[in-house]
Amino acid sequence: MAVQIDEKTEVTVPLKTLISVVSAIVIASWYVFSTQTRIADLEHVVRLNDEKFISYIKQPGRNTAELELMKKDFDYLHKELNDLKIKGK
Repeated sequence: MAVQIDEKTEVTVPLKTLISVVSAIVIASWYVFSTQTRIADLEHVVRLNDEKFISYIKQPGRNTAELELMKKDFDYLHKELNDLKIKGK
C-alpha cells in the first residue's frame, strides 16, 4: 500500500522531539569543529617540534665544539711556548 504525499499532507512533529533533534545537531557540529581545531593545533605543535628536532640534529654536538676549542687553545699555547723558547735563547 503506497502512501501518496502531496501538498495537502500534514506532518506533525512534537515540539519536544524537534528541540531534541535541533540540540543534537548543534552539539554534534560543535563537537566536530572543536575536534578539528584541536587536531589542527596538535599538528602545528608536532610540526614545530619536528623543526626543532631537525635543527638540533644539524647542530654540532657539544663535545665536538669543546674539542675544537681545546685544539685551538692547544695550538695557541704551543705557539706561545715556541715564541718564549725563541726569545729565551
